[in-house]
Amino acid sequence: MTFSSCLTEEDRQLVLDASVVINLLATGAPAPILRALGIPVQVTDNVVQEVSRGDNNGDPELASLDELIASETVRVSRLEGSSLEMFAELVSGSTVETLGDGEAATLAFAHAARASAAIDERKATRIASIRFRSLRLATTIDILANHAVVSEIGKEGLARATFQALRVARMHVREHQFEWVAGTIGHENVANCPSLRRLASSRPQPNREKLKG
Repeated sequence: MTFSSCLTEEDRQLVLDASVVINLLATGAPAPILRALGIPVQVTDNVVQEVSRGDNNGDPELASLDELIASETVRVSRLEGSSLEMFAELVSGSTVETLGDGEAATLAFAHAARASAAIDERKATRIASIRFRSLRLATTIDILANHAVVSEIGKEGLARATFQALRVARMHVREHQFEWVAGTIGHENVANCPSLRRLASSRPQPNREKLKG
């Protein structure tokens, strides 16, 4: 199956969730990747706080995010007005139907700003598809597979960036994205990526008897 990025010229602004930020920082090339998109990239201050908690646990993400913010590759926004009200709704209620602060802030801000949201978590994607039907959603893989990104960092750079995000950040990959990812990093490297093992095990295995014949 051929996979292509859902990001197009229709996306005028992109709001990143914390998991996407962490994945991109793990690539080792977050600045050229995000600049290649050619659109404003935002994070909420809630996401900055979430990433900072990982930094306090010994992960170096916050320093790298600070560099992106200082260079204005990524801009930080605060929730206010309708986005703040929607955020409150998304973090209140039963566990099944509520989100963490970073995810809720990302969706609320993107919806209010009529921007697109980059978010990998299935639960957040499900809730967004119900609450915000007009909201355009992307994943980290959609960012990496964007044609402008591929042109900017090249096939070798893309393979290295994708492999690093998988190995270091354990980037989430959806089933329909697996073949693109495996082809990008090389099928021989799939076993070295913990987040790919379940998907790889569910793929049809070649019939060795037929291959011998």
